[in-house]
Amino acid sequence: MNKNIYLIIFSFTLILLTGFYFTSEIRSFWISHLAHLGVMLFAGLVIVGLNNNELPNKEKAKFKIHQILTIAVGVIGLIGVINFIPVLASKIAGIEMVRLLKSADLNRVFVTLISITVFEEIIFRRILAQSIKNKLGLRKGVWISALIFSLVHVYSDTGLLGAFLGGAVFAYIYLKTMNIYLSIGAHLFYNLTTYFLTPIFINNFNRLNEYSIIVSVLLIGSCFIFLMYRILRMTDKVIVEKKPADNNTYK
Repeated sequence: MNKNIYLIIFSFTLILLTGFYFTSEIRSFWISHLAHLGVMLFAGLVIVGLNNNELPNKEKAKFKIHQILTIAVGVIGLIGVINFIPVLASKIAGIEMVRLLKSADLNRVFVTLISITVFEEIIFRRILAQSIKNKLGLRKGVWISALIFSLVHVYSDTGLLGAFLGGAVFAYIYLKTMNIYLSIGAHLFYNLTTYFLTPIFINNFNRLNEYSIIVSVLLIGSCFIFLMYRILRMTDKVIVEKKPADNNTYK
């Protein structure tokens, strides 16, 4: 087993945790944002440097038009699951979550969401998840990259569990399709949809804060995510099974 991957994982995580700690202490919003992007860029360059100054090798993109709809369904499910898990937890614990909810200014969030999303997908999926997958396999590429993605969100308001689930879904989308544009699109769809739905969610929180609604959203959302997983997996199997047949036709 190539031990270099463990050095990559450790170095990457340490750089991000240390860098994000200091950027979280910066009071200026835009300076903090640029520093945040700079830390991610530096961490990605470290991986590239440890990988003989080359991006991790990847297979040819496996793009099918139906994947867009499939991924959209999965991301819709992810939106429901990630946003309603805290609601369920707060309701069980007896915490008034509505006081904790807030929406941000559009002029700041819109720009930062797009830039951070693109950076995160390139750094965490194209570079980190791809490096792990190349050395340890697809499953570890998904779960280890998702775990690191979750850990480095410790200084944000995202929440560790939400970041872990999102990281796993976006990593799976990328590693199954080998198309970074699909994972960027999925991540942007999640972030922007969540942002625009947050005010509606806050205004109707008392209506939504019922066990029947919460459990229904969590179950339906989980089914949507599982459906996306199955379809992407089946599509990948069909492509693999077709290769020998296609080769035989040219013999």
